[in-house]
Amino acid sequence: MIVTNKLTFQSKELITNYLDYLEHERRLDEKTREVYSREVTSLLTYCEENELDISTLTLNDLESYIVTHTKDMKARTVSKIESALRSFFKFLIVEKIREDNPTLLIEKPKKEDYLPYTLTEEEVNDVLSIFKNEEGDVNLSFRDYTFFEVIYSCGLRISEAVNLELNSYNPDEKTLRVIGKRSKERITFVGEVAAEALDEYLRDVRPVLASRRKENQDRRVKKNRESEDALFLGRRGQKLTRQAMHKRYHALLEKYGIKATVHTLRHSFATHLLNHGANIREVQTLLGHSDIKTTQIYTHIEKDELLDIFDKFSHLS
Repeated sequence: MIVTNKLTFQSKELITNYLDYLEHERRLDEKTREVYSREVTSLLTYCEENELDISTLTLNDLESYIVTHTKDMKARTVSKIESALRSFFKFLIVEKIREDNPTLLIEKPKKEDYLPYTLTEEEVNDVLSIFKNEEGDVNLSFRDYTFFEVIYSCGLRISEAVNLELNSYNPDEKTLRVIGKRSKERITFVGEVAAEALDEYLRDVRPVLASRRKENQDRRVKKNRESEDALFLGRRGQKLTRQAMHKRYHALLEKYGIKATVHTLRHSFATHLLNHGANIREVQTLLGHSDIKTTQIYTHIEKDELLDIFDKFSHLS
C-alpha cells in the first residue's frame, strides 16, 4: 500500500478503506490495487496541497489535476489513471461522501493503435530452449523451462502462473484450473509439450525443490503452507514470486540479446491460435478476457492468412 506521510489522518484512512473495498468488494488483484492506491494518493496529496476538499472537488478542479499530473504521458497511461480515479469516485458515492462522479464527464483520451509484439513459433521454441539448456542448477533450469512453457502453452499471465497450486493441474485431462483477474476462474488446456514438461517436473524436480524447504514453525508457517500447495517452487522450496520470475526471465534473455517480455509469450499464444484457425471467441475464453475488445487486438496477426484468401479469390479484382 502506498500512503505518503504528507497526508492527513483522514486521507490515509480513506485510502485504507478504499483498498479494502477494492480487495473485498471489487476483488481486484494486488497489482491493480497498488496502481489505484498510487493514483488516489497522488490525487489526495494534490487536494491537500491546494486546499481542495475531495467531497466537493469540481470537474474543473479534477481536469486541472489530470492535465498537470499526466503531462507528456501516453494516452494508454492516462486512460489507466482515469480508470483508477473513476473507481475511486464510485467508492466515494458508495460511502456517501459524494453524490456525483465528475470523472464520468471527462473526455477519454484517444488511444493509440496498439499492436502487441509477438514471437513466431520458432522464436518461442528458441526462447524456451534457452531456459531448458541453461547451465547451473539443472532443477532450476527445468523448473524455469516448465514454468514458461506452461505460460506459453496456456496463454497465462505471470501472476496466474505463480499462483497455480498442485490441485490446479489435472494430468489425466491435461487441463489447468486458473484463477485470473478479479478471482475469475477458468479452465484451460495444456499442450502436449507442456504436459510432458509438467509431468516430468512434478515427478523429478518439484520433490527435490520441496526437500530444500526449511522446517520453520514461527512467522513463516503461513508461507510454508503456501509452499506446500504451490505448483512451482523456488530454489529453497518456497512459493515462487512474480518478481523473481520476471528477474530470471529478463536476465537470461538479455544475455542472449533477445527483447521479449514474459507477456510476449501470452501475446504469441493468442496469435498462434488465430493463425491456426481458432476464432476470436475461443481465444477470448482461453485468455480469460471479460471483454472481446481486448482480444480483438490480436486479429491483425491474421493478415498473412487474409492475403492467402485474397490471392485465392484474386479473380474478383
